[in-house]
Amino acid sequence: MGARANDVNRTFGLGTRAVFLGLLAAAATFPLASIHAEPVPPVETETVREAPVVRKLELSGTVTSPHVSQISTSVEGLVSAVHYDDGAQVKEGDLLLELDAEMERAAYEQAAAQAVQAAAEVRDAERRLRIAESLAKRDYGPKNEVEARQAEVEIDKATQESFQAEQKRRAAILARHELPAPYDGVISKRMAEVGQWVRPGTAVFELVAMRDFRVDVPIPQDYYARLREGADVSIEIDALPGEVIPAKIGALIPVSDPDARTFTLRVLPERHDIPITPGMSARVTVNLDIGKRDLVVSRDALIRYPDGRITVWVVEGDGDTMSVTERRIEIGLAFDGMVQVRSGLKDGDRVVVRGNESLREGQTVRLAS
Repeated sequence: MGARANDVNRTFGLGTRAVFLGLLAAAATFPLASIHAEPVPPVETETVREAPVVRKLELSGTVTSPHVSQISTSVEGLVSAVHYDDGAQVKEGDLLLELDAEMERAAYEQAAAQAVQAAAEVRDAERRLRIAESLAKRDYGPKNEVEARQAEVEIDKATQESFQAEQKRRAAILARHELPAPYDGVISKRMAEVGQWVRPGTAVFELVAMRDFRVDVPIPQDYYARLREGADVSIEIDALPGEVIPAKIGALIPVSDPDARTFTLRVLPERHDIPITPGMSARVTVNLDIGKRDLVVSRDALIRYPDGRITVWVVEGDGDTMSVTERRIEIGLAFDGMVQVRSGLKDGDRVVVRGNESLREGQTVRLAS
């Protein structure tokens, strides 16, 4: 009985080993790559090309208003009414302040009455001239009567013109006892009170225009000639984080700070609905064409290492046989998402701009669909 059991165990052991060896032989007939196939990563590429090189200047400036005026009256007088206070928004022509005009109004009325009287005297003199001319035709009266009446008419007309001019002068002076706003804006400071005596040249309000803002930026003199030829400009207001405002060059003011060798660049926003006010800080970006062409590549293609090396993955081959090789490059200026390539690449090279985070030397890749 024991001998038969041992025979069975030996027989079962030999059968198991035969099955195992058979499985190994079958597995050997399949390629290893079909069991552990390496995935082919998708990538996006870009062709290295030649383009104008742009220097990107990032500068700090200040929002300014086109009009900031110290407003004063053009005649002296006693302030009788002040209609607006600090911070008030006014429209062009709004009445800001009045001076006591009682005496000037009386002088105007007197001049107006004298002008009316002079007009009546002219009409009477012309009537007498017509009578003299009628009598002269019939040979009545002195022969020089007509000449005398003509002279009288001319004298009375001159008197009338004099009184009319005086009336006009008095009207202008009377109008100057009211101070209107010269343009739309905000009163930043009120400097007059009722009962105060003011004179021409004494500021009574400070008025700031609240539209057509510009940004004034100090610029090193080295860029003056280039900026005269124009440049792409944009503005970022610190009070509006993340918002980029297109702009244009409004003016170049040649002499700003002789000691610092700078001039002022005046930048005009191309939008007029910006919630800003004079005195705010702004960052101005100027893309300045330096007059040179060179190879450029997208900034996304760069791989930066802690030791300072900068490389890109260059695609070699085509179709299903594309692979990548890492190449060290030297870069120059950066602008608009591009960088200048000084060495390491040539015109027409294809570089990886997406999917380059974990590539290996010689790795097969495919184009992302």
